[in-house]
Parts: sequence; C-alpha cells; structure tokens
Amino acid sequence: MSASRPQPAVLAFAHGRNINAADVIALLREIYAEGISTRDEADELVAFDHTLADATTEWREFFAETIADHLLLRREPAGQLDTAKAEWLISALSRGRRIATASGFAAVLRMLDTAPKVPPLFAAYAIDQLRVTLIAGDGPAIGKRPHFSRTIDGEDVKLLARMLIAAGGEAGQPVSRAEAEALFDLHDAVAGAANDQSFDDLFFKTIAYHLFAGAGQAVPSRREMLEFDASRIDADPKALAPEEAAWLAGRIMRDGRPTAAEYLLLRLFSGDPGDAGSSLRRFLDRAA
Repeated sequence: MSASRPQPAVLAFAHGRNINAADVIALLREIYAEGISTRDEADELVAFDHTLADATTEWREFFAETIADHLLLRREPAGQLDTAKAEWLISALSRGRRIATASGFAAVLRMLDTAPKVPPLFAAYAIDQLRVTLIAGDGPAIGKRPHFSRTIDGEDVKLLARMLIAAGGEAGQPVSRAEAEALFDLHDAVAGAANDQSFDDLFFKTIAYHLFAGAGQAVPSRREMLEFDASRIDADPKALAPEEAAWLAGRIMRDGRPTAAEYLLLRLFSGDPGDAGSSLRRFLDRAA
C-alpha cells in the first residue's frame, strides 16, 4: 500500500489464487479495518483483484464495500460520486471497454445502490457493461449462468431495471441522454433475438419518459415509470421539440427497419403534419 502501510502478507500469499473468507477477515483485521484512505491503496487493491482467477462471494462483497467506502466516505467531495471519481473508477475497473472482474461489476452495482446521485456517464457505463457481456454471451454482468450471445433474458432485464432505478439516486432524477443512448445501443445489439418480452416494455417506457422529461413534462420516479402500464402511455407530439424528434428518428432508423418497440415509439410521437412529430410520421410511413 502506501510507504507507511506495507502490502499485507495475505495479498502476496493469495496472489493468483482464489481468495476465501479467511483471507477477507485477515485483510480487514490487518490493514483495511479503517478503510482505504489514499488513491494508491485503492489502485493496489484493484490491481490485486485483477490477479484473482476466481474470486469468492466474500471477496466480491468485501471489494465492492471497500471501494464504495473509499469513494463516498474517504475522498472529497464526501458523500458524492462526482465525475472525477466516476472516471477513475471506470478506468481502474476496465480492460479496454469491458469491466475486468465480477468483483469490479459488484463495485459498480454497490456505487449505484449507495451513492445519492451518480453522473450520467457512470450510469451509461453500467448499462454498456451489460451490452458487451450479452454480445459475448459471458462476462461479469451475467456471472456463470449459461447464456446465449446477443440475447437478453428475464434476469438481464431485472438487472437492467435495478441499475436504472438505482441510477436515479435519492431524487429520482429522470433518465439522462447518456443512459438513453446506452439503452439504444443495448437494444440494437440484441435486436432480432428471442429476447424476454419484458425488455421491449422496459425499453419503450424508459425512452418515452426520457423524452417526456426532455420536453419539460413532469415524470414519475423511475420505479413508478417501470411499473406503469405501457398501453396507457399517451403523448402530445406538439410537446416534443424538433431536435428531440430528430434524435429519436435518427436512433430508430440508424440500423434499418424499426423493431416492435421502436415502432411503438414512432407511433407515440408521430403527430400531425406541422408538428415536431411530423418528421417521425415520415419514418413511420416508411416503416409501415
């Protein structure tokens, strides 16, 4: 660790091996009882996690808790996950664009669950980790359960809903453009697969309420949004600014013919000639 706090023997002993509950207890007693106070210590703990071949549940929980404690309680601004902290965590946990370990993904979930507010880039990063895992069919976001590549199942949708709700923070802030972009990327990655039907429902409601909020409308909390009956959602296309309509049309038509969920979005915001939604109506007519 730092010069005054040498690397504990348990780290050297466990290097490259599975770490068990006894090792975690030793870590807690030997050096981490008061938490991690410096960035060097945090960097070294992350580097050690990257060496573990198959970390246990105890280690993952300890790692996630310790990293969250370090960022929220022992680094300024206290109690906040600001952009600088989020960028460090993303860089530290990742190899390329993909999170390196299951412990790292556990740390991301812990930050989402405990931070009063998270930057949009961090929430989008969490969604993107599910996308890259689903493309490969394996990875930290789905653990060891069998999984088809480029297919989203019911457990994935539950995880996605958990991340979206948690990313709203204590104030339940609306879904950001960065999250909406990441969600569209995820949708495009699994389009055409035998996905769980609940994904279309989540995707439609999340994008719809993102646009409602962008138009200045009051929107429910994220949890309430995801529980709402999608068939009861109605929109006034006149409330959608032209640039918002252009963004939606561009995202929907970026990869060709719209999916069922995208078609519902087109219908919701299409409007009459002269409205901002008229550009969407042209896409709707092309897609029909």
